[in-house]
Amino acid sequence: MRRYHVVLMVGAVIFSIICMESLAFLGLPPTQNHRVVTLMAIDSQQDSYSEYVDDETLFESILSTKGTKFEGAGVPRLDLGPEEIPPLLMTALKLNNVPHIDAGLESMWAFAGETTRHVFQNNITDFIESAHETANQFPTSFYGVAMNGMSWSLETELNRVGGNDGWIATQVIKTILADGRLRRWQWELRKNRRPPDLGCWFVESIGSSDRKGQFEPE
Repeated sequence: MRRYHVVLMVGAVIFSIICMESLAFLGLPPTQNHRVVTLMAIDSQQDSYSEYVDDETLFESILSTKGTKFEGAGVPRLDLGPEEIPPLLMTALKLNNVPHIDAGLESMWAFAGETTRHVFQNNITDFIESAHETANQFPTSFYGVAMNGMSWSLETELNRVGGNDGWIATQVIKTILADGRLRRWQWELRKNRRPPDLGCWFVESIGSSDRKGQFEPE
């Protein structure tokens, strides 16, 4: 039942993005060798999505069904809810060079909170170079799995601290490396409470699990 809740949420996220943003997306063909789940119809036209293997493939397949072209994650905006940001950015990183070179990393920088910007002294060039270096040298790093990994899936529903009026939200994403190893990532999102971008959501941090997929020591 939890799996179906995740699937339905992903569908709602994508449908919301398409309706509100009028963005065009480019889907990729389904990947192979993952466990297969049967998905329910999720939009007003009762499109049927069946035998997709993870949330990444589901995300891409729905976008492909819409017959449109992916134009990137863009920048923070008021009509983009916190539940939409992790899958949108994961897709942007996997398609990092669409619609132009490093478009995915540029969006990650655009959504980055103050901590990341402080670490890189507000230098996007250093950030992009560091992300590429990390992805190439450390396949188990976040950028390693996001850009070069096998698949990702939403493992929890969004947790909005303090209810609908809360300004902090968390969500866990599970990733599978190209060699089959697993990592989990806890996203912390925060709503900006002052200008610029007042009311927009940003990524404050992305915490890594250990090699067993656990966040707390045993």
